[in-house]
Amino acid sequence: RREEWLLDVFAMNSFSWVIAIPIELLLAGMSWREHIKVRLLAVLFNTVIARPFSVYRNWVVTRFGRGSGLHNYAVDTFVFLSFQLPLYTLNMILGGASAGEIITACLTFVLIAGALGRPYGMYLDCLRRLWLGRRSAPDAVSAR
Repeated sequence: RREEWLLDVFAMNSFSWVIAIPIELLLAGMSWREHIKVRLLAVLFNTVIARPFSVYRNWVVTRFGRGSGLHNYAVDTFVFLSFQLPLYTLNMILGGASAGEIITACLTFVLIAGALGRPYGMYLDCLRRLWLGRRSAPDAVSAR
């Protein structure tokens, strides 16, 4: 359990920071100070929610199964967007972003969620294979 939690925390924090840089600094126009404040809050949030996100993803993937590339893309995109957007919005609010910055960042997040969900799912599955020796999300659920 501890290894799973550490893996999930590492995966979510490393992935989200890389993705947030262009969204927050370039597209939303946040200052470096705002960005750092929001990202530090995100580290706290991500550390708390990383494991619940993975459990949720495992549940959805198990429920809908694995299939074609398009199916896997749709499942991972749904999981990513339905779980992360409300949390990202809350993080921006708590980080002190303006209403315009929040709207811009969140709309951008929605638009690129399709480009993020599957890569994050693949990244998480790859880390699971390397770190835990597990093949995919359904296998991780059944291994408990």
